[in-house]
Amino acid sequence: MGTIHSVNALITWDRDPSSFPCNTWLQDLIVNCGSLEGRQFVGDAWTVQVRITDLIEGTWNTYADIRFIVDDAPWQDLCQWVHL
Repeated sequence: MGTIHSVNALITWDRDPSSFPCNTWLQDLIVNCGSLEGRQFVGDAWTVQVRITDLIEGTWNTYADIRFIVDDAPWQDLCQWVHL
């Protein structure tokens, strides 16, 4: 594997992220990159690591660093679909 890159992100969580530790890499989160067509998911799934850097008070949003753990990850698409 080559260099592991990370990017800063604003994440909207499907559950309350306040129980997750800040500034610690969360391992093996699955992010779906694609869309729902009817009841079927079409696209790819990627394993990522997330380090929450700040909780946004009153929301389930956080600022975080995200990194893929594979070389062929779709970095160019990351800003379009991060939703955990």
